Amino acid sequence: MVLRKAWGWLSAQVSQKDNYCCSCGGVLRTATEQWKKERPVLNRNSKLLVMCILFQFVHGLATNLARFLHIPQRPLYDLGFALIPKLEPPYEYLCDVVFCVCIVITMLVWISPFFVPKSNQSSVGMLTRFLAVLVLAESLRILTFLMTDLPGPSPRCSPDHPWYNQPKSIMDILWRSCVGFLSNGCGELVFSSRMLIIVLCLLIISRYGKRRWLTIYSASLSILYGLLLIAARREYSLSIFIAWYTVPLVWIVYDSNFPADDHVDGGSRSQANKQLEP
Repeated sequence: MVLRKAWGWLSAQVSQKDNYCCSCGGVLRTATEQWKKERPVLNRNSKLLVMCILFQFVHGLATNLARFLHIPQRPLYDLGFALIPKLEPPYEYLCDVVFCVCIVITMLVWISPFFVPKSNQSSVGMLTRFLAVLVLAESLRILTFLMTDLPGPSPRCSPDHPWYNQPKSIMDILWRSCVGFLSNGCGELVFSSRMLIIVLCLLIISRYGKRRWLTIYSASLSILYGLLLIAARREYSLSIFIAWYTVPLVWIVYDSNFPADDHVDGGSRSQANKQLEP
């Protein structure tokens, strides 16, 4: 239902302005015009984008280092575990379903400037803001889990589990850093990476979605996702809570320094919702 409404919103944006984009030619013309406006933004932010992408290797490296240093222990007491019943397989994979839905909605918002006539927003600018805030939040996250090692609550963090695959050498740490985000979450649980991504997606949707219902649905999904992570015993309540207040604070700090980097004309925020003149 959420995806249907998100697609309906995108279709409504496409059909506005006297059906400018109803035809395939109109869609192609709009996308071409948008790309011409995106190119200067891409050139302006290319170095930052490359640095942010390369930082994902650093984050994966630190994640695997934490997993390498992790000592399996009995999980700590958690209020969320005491209040929320445990999800057993296969229901625990509802977490992954909600995660994918949030990502798809964010992707629809991200590509919307290519379908909205005379849009003043920039897809490259959105991506730059997303990755820049992601890197800042991940830097804080690395500091937290390298300073404190929490016992993993997931059964996958037990050496007896068939999916337990702790790095055992320097080569393991380096090689597995490419897929550090897909780790089992053993040893890096102070600040949830999964919740970091979802909260950041919510902020992107809230800023660029321009539909109140879309923001409400996304916020509801974010809350549901946090509860499902706790129910599946993949994260402590602490790590969910820290992600919920840290990511918005990082977003606010970045926005106060770079308020207009996501607009094709580089204008102020007050011009964000104004359309360009023909």
